[in-house]
Amino acid sequence: MVPLGIDREKIALQLERLEEYLKELEDIKERFKKGEEDKALLPAVERLLQITTEECLNIGSHLIAGLGLKRADTYKEVFVRLKDAGIISGKLGTVMEEFASFRNRLVHLYYEVSRKEIISKLEETGFLREFAQQILAYLEKNQT
Repeated sequence: MVPLGIDREKIALQLERLEEYLKELEDIKERFKKGEEDKALLPAVERLLQITTEECLNIGSHLIAGLGLKRADTYKEVFVRLKDAGIISGKLGTVMEEFASFRNRLVHLYYEVSRKEIISKLEETGFLREFAQQILAYLEKNQT
């Protein structure tokens, strides 16, 4: 049973925003594949990777609070808590921890993040969609 502390409408809105951001990233990924890269695309990818990761963190933090799980002291721990609670799979949790670390580097050490790393993360955005799917599956399974 899901406690009353989980606002399903809030999570639904966050998942909708996540989907919008992922569509934008997929559009950019297609442009890269076609060789249509311009100077504005790489910073756009950086920002979209940051806000998609933050959307996942916000969803995770809401679930942690709503379920009364142990508080996460770091962004990586948000995904550890979700993994430990069986909300997301172990493999996905590990990948999401890497996204949290990457987000921190984008925000705090952006000058040290290479183009190659950004493009590599762009290729991994399917995990962000998988995160949304596993959150939805958990909520459907634990309806009240």
